[in-house]
Amino acid sequence: MVFTCFKLAINHLNKSIIMKTLKFVVSFAAIVLLLFSSCKKDPVNTTVTTEDLLDYQICWFLTSPDRTENLRALYFTKTGTEIQATLDGITSRVIKTIKVEDNTLILDLNDNGSVVYTFQFTKNRDGIAMDTSKFYNINNPNFKASQAALLKTNQFFSVKNKAFKEETNKIIRFNNDTWLWSAFPNVTGTYYEFGTGGWKGKMNGVDYMGIFLNSEKVMFVQKFGDKNIFYFIPH
Repeated sequence: MVFTCFKLAINHLNKSIIMKTLKFVVSFAAIVLLLFSSCKKDPVNTTVTTEDLLDYQICWFLTSPDRTENLRALYFTKTGTEIQATLDGITSRVIKTIKVEDNTLILDLNDNGSVVYTFQFTKNRDGIAMDTSKFYNINNPNFKASQAALLKTNQFFSVKNKAFKEETNKIIRFNNDTWLWSAFPNVTGTYYEFGTGGWKGKMNGVDYMGIFLNSEKVMFVQKFGDKNIFYFIPH
C-alpha cells in the first residue's frame, strides 16, 4: 500500500515536471521566435537615387591614342532642388545638371551624343557601388577610359598644409594657396582645391592637377604635356 502510494506520487511528480518542462520549452521557443522576428531586417532598397551620389566622387584615367594618361574627377553638389555633376580635367571643367534613372547616370558632355560617359550603379546595405563605366567619343574613338572608381567623399582628403613624396624622393609641399616641388627649387606655384581632395595649380606657367585618395595613401598628379601620371605618398 505504501509502495503503491509512493509510486503514484512519483508518477504525479514526473507528470508535473514534464508539464513544467514542456511549458518552459514552448515559452522559450516563443521568445526566440519573437526575437528573431524583431531582428528581421527590412528589405533593401536597391534603387540608386540622384541624391545618393552626393556622398561620393568618381575618378578615372582617360588614355589618348598616343598613350597619354589624363586624370578625371567627377563630383556632385546640390543647388536648390537640382543636383549638378562637375567633371574636372587638367585644363577643362564641365558642369551638368544630372538625374539617375534605372541606376544609371548618363553624362552627355556636349548634349549631342558625341562625347558620353555612362555609369551604372548597384546598391546594397553598405551604400552604392560602380557596376560598369563606359566612354564614347564619336570624333576620337581611340580614347579609352579606365574602369571608374566610385568612392565615398570621406576617402579623399584636402592637400592643404600637407607634404608628399614620390619614388625619387622629390617632395611636394602645399601651403594655404601655394605649393613647392623640390624638382624645381626656388619656384613657387599656386593652386586651388576642387571637390574633396582635388586640386589644380600652375608652376612655371605649366598646368597641374592632382587628387589625394587618403584611403589608398596616394596622390595622383598630372603635369600638362607629360604622358604619365605621377604617384606620391604622404610624407
